[in-house]
Amino acid sequence: MNSLRKIIPQCSKQAFPWKRFYSNSKDLSKDENKILYEKLLNKNYNNEKHTEASSFTKWLTPHYKFGPPRIMNYDWSIKSIHSWYKRKRVEFHKYNQRYVTERVKSLGSDIAVAHFIVYRGGAIRFRGQEDFIRWNNKKEEYHVNLPLTYDPNYFVEAIDAPDLMFYYEGLENFKNLFKLKWLCIRNNPVLDNWCLDYIGHAIPSLEYLDISNCPQVTAGGIAALQKLTKLKTLVINNNNIEVQMACFALEDIIPGLFVVIQESNDVKLQTKKENLDVNEV
Repeated sequence: MNSLRKIIPQCSKQAFPWKRFYSNSKDLSKDENKILYEKLLNKNYNNEKHTEASSFTKWLTPHYKFGPPRIMNYDWSIKSIHSWYKRKRVEFHKYNQRYVTERVKSLGSDIAVAHFIVYRGGAIRFRGQEDFIRWNNKKEEYHVNLPLTYDPNYFVEAIDAPDLMFYYEGLENFKNLFKLKWLCIRNNPVLDNWCLDYIGHAIPSLEYLDISNCPQVTAGGIAALQKLTKLKTLVINNNNIEVQMACFALEDIIPGLFVVIQESNDVKLQTKKENLDVNEV
């Protein structure tokens, strides 16, 4: 209101151009002052509203001294938009698979990872049980057969998570699983050497590991599994000679380890082999 009082002497002549103003008398009556206040208030409100509405426009088109509009600096092609969508989708999956401290504090590491796996379509088996727990009936809640509170008698012994795209952030949920012995994470296109290195030091009690159909795994990731001193069976299906040599070396490092190298089920490779055979004939 103080700012309005300062503006009134300057704006009164513009609001009432027909009125004569004298310095020794009251220029405006009470009604005229009221009208002038209302006009000034509406003007300030409209200015603020215009500023909020035009903030996005100003962001796209900055001041003329700073070059062309900012919208012209972006690549709006279909290829660029598709790559941006893929990056955002990966960021979403990583954020969705993050390690939630509050969940682990309330349920414990074993029950928390059970909820994490079953909700995403995998299966788990607790110690002392024979069957895996899956979310088969989608009409029911996923946690029908899972404990909802912390129970020290539950220990995850096996995890079956094929065809699930776990990133490094998702594997952080597997830590502190001291009774986990069986792990299947095959058909994972984003599983890389860093993930295998994390598995090597986070799950020391592991005895069975299936990483078949994981194309980003190289010989360096196989070498990182030497920390699993209790590992007995390793399943892969990589045709790379370096990966196979790393598996043979891993058998020499870990006593009692048996590496199962399966044949590749890639359709493209099979068609290429068939074409080569036809050409040779």
